[in-house]
Amino acid sequence: MERENIFLILTFDSTHHAMRAESILKEENIAIKTIPTPRDITLSCGLAIKASVSDKEIIIKMHEDKTLDFKNLYEISIIDNKRELKKII
Repeated sequence: MERENIFLILTFDSTHHAMRAESILKEENIAIKTIPTPRDITLSCGLAIKASVSDKEIIIKMHEDKTLDFKNLYEISIIDNKRELKKII
């Protein structure tokens, strides 16, 4: 039986950027969770933000509009314990 889990991970250049993004996303009522940055993604900043894939277009638009500053945006798919990482930005 396949179990599928898909979510977004936003990475940052600094903890300050991560905390600011957390505040902005919460103001926009986007459900997020601040997590340690997965080591297989980057070692640059210790904090990352996990968000729902359903908010992907909003997050990308906020980044394009310079409302939200992050280093990279990844889509993570976990299907039957196999993890696939796709860099979006």
